[in-house]
Amino acid sequence: MAKYEVVVGNIGTVYEGQNKDSARRAYGTYVRASQSGSGRGSGEDVTMFEDGEICREYTGSRSGEEG
Repeated sequence: MAKYEVVVGNIGTVYEGQNKDSARRAYGTYVRASQSGSGRGSGEDVTMFEDGEICREYTGSRSGEEG
């Protein structure tokens, strides 16, 4: 069975498990948070992994910023 993980820039791992639907929901939730312009996840990159390989990736507006 595949293992899924969703990682958000400054937050870290927000989902880890074997349920693809749950991983996709978490990914979508944090992509919307990144796009929202407010909150801790605002502008952050969101990446979904399947068995350690990137399967979805959203590049947030803060990508590449330092500090």
